[in-house]
Amino acid sequence: MARDEIFERIQPEPFKIHSVSPLKIYSREERIGFIREAGYNTFKIHSENIFVDYLTDSGTTAMSDAQWGGIMIGDEAYGSAKSWFKLESTLKELFGYKHILPAHQGRGAEKIVFQTMIKPGQFVPNNMHFSPDRVKNAGGVMRNLIIDEGVKLQSDCPFKGNVDIDKLVHLIETEGRENVAFIEVTVTCNNAGGQPVSMENLRQIKAVADKYGLKVVLDAARICENAYLIKLREPGYENTPVRAIIKEICSYTDACVVSSKKDGMVNIGGFVGVNDDELYEKMQSICLMWEGYATYGGMAGRDLEALAIGYMEGSDEDYLKYRINHALYLGEQLQKYGVPITTPVGGHGVWIDNKSFAPHIKPEEYPGVAITTAMYIEGGIRASELGNLAFSTRDEETGAIISLPEVDLTRLAIPRRVYSYRHLDYTAAVIGDIYKNRDKLVGFKVVRYPFIKYRTVFLGQMAPVTDGYYV
Repeated sequence: MARDEIFERIQPEPFKIHSVSPLKIYSREERIGFIREAGYNTFKIHSENIFVDYLTDSGTTAMSDAQWGGIMIGDEAYGSAKSWFKLESTLKELFGYKHILPAHQGRGAEKIVFQTMIKPGQFVPNNMHFSPDRVKNAGGVMRNLIIDEGVKLQSDCPFKGNVDIDKLVHLIETEGRENVAFIEVTVTCNNAGGQPVSMENLRQIKAVADKYGLKVVLDAARICENAYLIKLREPGYENTPVRAIIKEICSYTDACVVSSKKDGMVNIGGFVGVNDDELYEKMQSICLMWEGYATYGGMAGRDLEALAIGYMEGSDEDYLKYRINHALYLGEQLQKYGVPITTPVGGHGVWIDNKSFAPHIKPEEYPGVAITTAMYIEGGIRASELGNLAFSTRDEETGAIISLPEVDLTRLAIPRRVYSYRHLDYTAAVIGDIYKNRDKLVGFKVVRYPFIKYRTVFLGQMAPVTDGYYV
């Protein structure tokens, strides 16, 4: 067998381990105590009490030796640091936007763009919005316009993150072009299971935008993974370099908001890209007000250095092949145990179908919380409920559910360059055993809401509705 064939079959990680962080797995009894103390909210479990952590892929990357070396030469000048110009040059070359503004992370970038481009009452269509508040806080009205296949959890559709063009046109025609702030597209689509958006769909969105005189804003947190999935799945792109695909994606948009804590391969950072000179001038003032001067935007010089290096590593095709295959491997192992997951497997993790996993638990009793609780108790594994607890529409006074989200999922977001295939095997075995005994899972209720009720997934406290096995 040829050497390359062996490499393809085994798929070893394309990096070597430089330093390690020891992990400790506590006893089952200790883990029960830890999660009770946290109010059954996985965000509140102390990280040292976690064995394998899939809470998020945001800011959890293992940085490279080159990035750590870059940190040592970061220019900490307040204005016009040389580290900024290195990052600006890298981002302009990779993404192609005329202007770049830094931000401390994605929500800072969104604040800059949304405060500049949204007027009170205007609609902001998206394939699927992730955060329930950032458009709202700017006075906008969110609309999810993902294709029907996007909310069909088990499917072979290669681009489930696509925007439904007919729904988009209908919204613009019905509400009026003047009542639409801009068209936003999220790549990959996190809420739908890390599903990619096709290049053809982006072209169609741009054509609609041009017809009605609207701008297109890209949420590009995971653009490198989306680009690699285009290379794998979209005819005509199999021989196109990923970095060329990234630049073409951006060419169909007018601006972007980015959390660089994902594909930027860093633990903090973000940016705005924009082509319009007048918008850039306005955004500079907002950046200065909320993030910092326009050449650091809330980041230290060392962060700017690490990010410039990180985007070149995050867009490297050998790395992206490993990254996508890593998530696919976890999905395949879970399926061997019969665990219901969203398909195709997305770019940055695996999503469990809560309703199919625990159909005996009422939707309003949060089957995803039952699943994440069991995962921690049985294996020290932390994951995030991104379903009925996270995304239900709630009464702003009482927290009571008004309506449930389109999909009810638990996300296993895989940190970049952190866990081995053995960690994935362990994860699948633990979840597979829970699934075999899923009838023992019990529902949960919220016993304490935070001040902002739709932030319950982050700040709330839960309790089981009855005594059961996994409490």
